[in-house]
Amino acid sequence: MLLDRTIKELIVRQALVDVHREHLSDGYVSGAIIEVSYSYLYLRRFDDEGRYDGLSVLRKDDITRLAWDGGEREAITRLVRRSGQLPERPKIELDSFQTVIRTLNAHFGHAVLFAEELDGDLAAAGEVEEMDEETVVLRLYGPKESLDRPHSLLHLADVTRVEADTTHLRNLIVLHDKAPIRAETS
Repeated sequence: MLLDRTIKELIVRQALVDVHREHLSDGYVSGAIIEVSYSYLYLRRFDDEGRYDGLSVLRKDDITRLAWDGGEREAITRLVRRSGQLPERPKIELDSFQTVIRTLNAHFGHAVLFAEELDGDLAAAGEVEEMDEETVVLRLYGPKESLDRPHSLLHLADVTRVEADTTHLRNLIVLHDKAPIRAETS
């Protein structure tokens, strides 16, 4: 299959790739592909300035387009290479989102779950407290404005993408760690 062959070539080249999934999101996920399986694509993400911006695993069947090479991506690639050492990434068995979530949460202490088919903007970021074959319970990191820590239960079947170690979430965790302790309410 051409998609699989192209992805494997991009992995070898360590090329920066924009992964489009138009039916889920107007945007794209940009990064260097680390690994691919029958069902999932694992990327190391970078921002427009070439700075590391976490890890992302998404469903391969959702891919509508891949874009690589070109001036902007080449410039970002040069910035990435110049920046030097990248953080260690966990080895992930890409057999299910359940395994991906468990591995990222164990390595980083958090995971971000996207349910883009339900709502293109729906993302739940937090610590995994419990998970079975069908659902996952997260203790969320609330936004900067409130710094609250609500709980959320999501169906694993609704998850379209999983991320961890993003700049935004690392900064949010720092704010939560520095926030005054709030009384738990029932």
